[in-house]
Amino acid sequence: MSRTGRMIDVALIYSHPFHIVCQAYSLRYPNPASSHVITSDIIQRDWDPNSNTMRSTRLVMKRGTLPSWAPRGMIEKAETWVLEESSINLVDGTMTLSNRNLDHRRVMDVVERVNLQARGEVTDATCSVQVTSSWGFHLIRKRIEHYGLNRFKRQSANSRQGLRMMMQILQSTSPLRQSLLNADKINYPAILLPSSLKGRLRELRMQAAEKKKLLSQILLGSNKDETYFKSIDQDEVDLDDENLTIEEEAELNLLEKEFSYEPLQNLGNSFIDKRAEKKSLWFWRWKWHMTSPASNRSHTPNPCCNDSASHINK
Repeated sequence: MSRTGRMIDVALIYSHPFHIVCQAYSLRYPNPASSHVITSDIIQRDWDPNSNTMRSTRLVMKRGTLPSWAPRGMIEKAETWVLEESSINLVDGTMTLSNRNLDHRRVMDVVERVNLQARGEVTDATCSVQVTSSWGFHLIRKRIEHYGLNRFKRQSANSRQGLRMMMQILQSTSPLRQSLLNADKINYPAILLPSSLKGRLRELRMQAAEKKKLLSQILLGSNKDETYFKSIDQDEVDLDDENLTIEEEAELNLLEKEFSYEPLQNLGNSFIDKRAEKKSLWFWRWKWHMTSPASNRSHTPNPCCNDSASHINK
């Protein structure tokens, strides 16, 4: 018996003409609001002169996270492939777009559909998403689907922010328009970067976890590929709650200093991404320590350390 899962519908009106919104959807990756997107490639594009329709197929790799309550081993890897298919008719002023994940579909099958319709100087948009899970028993499936919908709601704000950024850049008066159309590297305005405190904390926590994993592999010589990530996202998070607890605020400050990020209140209108400008020095400090003469001196290890090491190796 097939299940319909959970669905949600959203209606929007973009205050831009259809050709701008259509271009923004087609060129929305990469942008600073889509840090979870790893790669995006057009694998097929066709033009039908009879119907004046252009059809495109894009393959996108996205990085995901697991909820804290998810059992270990539920998903083998943190990345997922997404197939996106779009159809554009500039004569009628319509665009249809659908995407769905290609892997992890038994755990969570997500199908998203977007329809754009030109209406004078504005563009009407409708978006629907369906989340279906067939993993585990009924209560687990229900919670997975609930988590998937909440995650979609959280990501929708960043997605719309990225689209608005593309629409602004595609304006004829924008100095970045030609660079975007030529697929050149762009230093996006820092003021347009995601400003959610909780989203920023989640992103920095993920970077800290990746850094810890890299250091452990370098120092311990571990080749094991750890694919399990404890989720930073919580499905109980209030979508509009920007307040951090005292502990979360202290953690955010420490992570911003560790990765040489500017605090949000210090970001100005500069067209330079200060996160890319300031590089972390932790790797070079570690490399200097490992290559310094003092670290290469031969010395006799403490016997207790040998015992401890041999015990660990056993």
